[in-house]
Amino acid sequence: MRLILLCDASQPEKAAPICRRTGLGVEIQSFSNPEYPQQNPDGPQLHQALYESVYPRALHGPFGDLSPGSCDALIRQVTRERFEFAYTWARTLGAEHVVFHHGYVPNTNTYQGWLRRSVQFWEEFLSSKGSEITFYVENLLETDSKLIGDVLRAVGHPNLKACLDVGHAFCHGKVQVSEWIEDLGDLIGYVHFHDNLGDRDAHLSLGEGRLPLDQICYSLEQRAPDAVWALEVGPENLEDSLFWLETHGYRS
Repeated sequence: MRLILLCDASQPEKAAPICRRTGLGVEIQSFSNPEYPQQNPDGPQLHQALYESVYPRALHGPFGDLSPGSCDALIRQVTRERFEFAYTWARTLGAEHVVFHHGYVPNTNTYQGWLRRSVQFWEEFLSSKGSEITFYVENLLETDSKLIGDVLRAVGHPNLKACLDVGHAFCHGKVQVSEWIEDLGDLIGYVHFHDNLGDRDAHLSLGEGRLPLDQICYSLEQRAPDAVWALEVGPENLEDSLFWLETHGYRS
């Protein structure tokens, strides 16, 4: 049975009732802001209370200005600290899945340099982690899947997989989303679903943009059948997007 999670867009009060009503899991996104616990001292307890009966759980880690393959060792150090922050809160909140960004900005690092540094980063990060949490590397500005795929294959760790964000791939990529899926295959362990018109990362409800969603869903079923699907459309669009999945045969 496919796992479907609902991304809460840092609005747990709005997303939690939908999760409970539909019986679906959640991707907690408030902790993508590393200052969230300090700015909201009661926030962690609020999440625990609201999502008490909601499973499974994922957590989106910090991503702003972070770069695990940076040529600057201090940037890699800060990235490691922020990723450890996410890991700590994932364990506290009972999240089995943690999403990080790959962090690569095209044309800002050499391919081989990024590959070497990123592989070392992930090997060191994973060396102190158990098997209870799976980590996912998400595309954002990447124009194709090659570098993410090469990093994951070089690390070769069962708890490090790709988070394919189909909306990002569609509006920032230079190849069809189906090519990302074909290349990454079962390296894809997690998928962010949202729609857009191809001009910007709009996070529209499914069916409101131009993504070839039927083709994408079919390809994912063939090439990455065990991937978790997460709707990243905002709480106000979750019901409509679930309806799209149901009417197109992707949610029973």
